[in-house]
Amino acid sequence: MNPENRYRNDVAYHKLVDMIEALIVQAKYTPSEIRECALLACIHHEMRYGQKQFEVPVEVEKALETLTDWRKNSQDKK
Repeated sequence: MNPENRYRNDVAYHKLVDMIEALIVQAKYTPSEIRECALLACIHHEMRYGQKQFEVPVEVEKALETLTDWRKNSQDKK
């Protein structure tokens, strides 16, 4: 869903956008400062909670090994 559709359909997202816009209108923060704050919040979150770890399915690992072997073999033939 693009941001405009989400703004129209997601109440919490709509409120967040409106709140940020109000801070800009009140001249408390510039759009650049808002972007910087959002980026810093993401960095703080990752530092506190780490990035989500996921497990690669065995089938995917096997497929990647097969692809790696195939590439090595095709390069050896050159």
